[in-house]
Amino acid sequence: MRVGFILRRILRLPPEVRKLELLKGGCKVGGMKLVLTISALCLCLTGTPIRAKDLPFEIVKTPAVEGSLAPNLCPFGDHFVLSWIERDGNRSAGMRVASWNGKAFDKARTVATSKQMFANWADIPSVIQAPSGDLYAHWLDRISSKSYAYGIRVSRSTDRGKSWKQMGWLHDDESPTEHGFVSFVPEGKLVRAFWLDGRAMAKKGGKMMLRTAVLDGNKIKAERVLDDDVCTCCPTSAAQLAAGPVVVYRDRSPKEIRDISFTRRMDEGWTKPGIVHADNWFFPGCPVNGSSIATHGNLVAISRYTVVNNKAQVILRLSQNGQIKSGRDIVLDKKQPVGRCTTVCTKNAVITVWIGHEGEQTVLRLAQVSPDGKLVRSATLAPIDGTRSSGMPRAVVSGGYLWVSWTDANRVRLGRVKIGNQTLKRESDK
Repeated sequence: MRVGFILRRILRLPPEVRKLELLKGGCKVGGMKLVLTISALCLCLTGTPIRAKDLPFEIVKTPAVEGSLAPNLCPFGDHFVLSWIERDGNRSAGMRVASWNGKAFDKARTVATSKQMFANWADIPSVIQAPSGDLYAHWLDRISSKSYAYGIRVSRSTDRGKSWKQMGWLHDDESPTEHGFVSFVPEGKLVRAFWLDGRAMAKKGGKMMLRTAVLDGNKIKAERVLDDDVCTCCPTSAAQLAAGPVVVYRDRSPKEIRDISFTRRMDEGWTKPGIVHADNWFFPGCPVNGSSIATHGNLVAISRYTVVNNKAQVILRLSQNGQIKSGRDIVLDKKQPVGRCTTVCTKNAVITVWIGHEGEQTVLRLAQVSPDGKLVRSATLAPIDGTRSSGMPRAVVSGGYLWVSWTDANRVRLGRVKIGNQTLKRESDK
């Protein structure tokens, strides 16, 4: 039976049934199961044909149920772990994880359940695999009944995520202020954590800080301040360089300039915070729109959402040997994107995903850049809600695919696209 005929049969279904069936991943027509890519979904829901060559994005079913949110992706051996939050009818929420085994997801496990869990679209839980093989996970728990009074809980698994044991608060402070936006990175045989810490804001005139600590087995130690005045609610991102870890974050100057800064650990200690690039974005508030860093060998890639001359942009900074300040900027999107970047590196490519626009539609965008800074390919992956309901897209490379997570239609979504081939449209072909 021809696909076109099947799609016409689907289009005759009532709209609500058609959408439900498509979001499940396929339809049975005349006893035949039709598995749809996002391009077919767009055709059926909007009537707008999109060539498969331009949109080779496949939706993958996950264990996440309706009402799930805050997905994240973490490398795990040769594959990855998907984490997310689920709410139940008893006003409690749970952090859930499931590992991809190369063909399907293994059984979903619960890291923690709490009636005080802070479930948020931007400040999302995460998982990291330590060099020892142990897994660490973080999530947020309320400290008091105040709106943004929450802290960071940490759990550890020594059996590949089958069971989890709570370690307590990541920070040595339990003031009723905001603690969140965590980034993890391996450091030697340990794991280093970075987060935004609002304990100083308990007093009038206090500032948000960037702090760090080390996870060593079942101990949390060596907590310290890295920057004592940063943007209050933009995600952080961290990576490992040969000399030590580096973290990028949105800074805040006394004149309310909100550019991206970084600090890195050297043999002699932590460097003084430095600006990735002086965009001079004046913004007297928090845009909830951070940066993303990825490394491969000596290559460092940092994507950032920023505003230059009153125009929103997504920009990728490439540098070698940790020389971040002297790197090269590549503008990926200057068409008033929403932002929320996530970047990954392979040996031959730097891939960034963000929320942008195609015409009047808000979409997930992808750009692939070569290590020497050439824009090789770009594509629209999928329609996406431009509001907070879509959350923070996250990406990981595994099994020859780029995997991307986000939230849509009140449920965690996961998609994948082949990388390292010609399935994405080349810029020169446009």
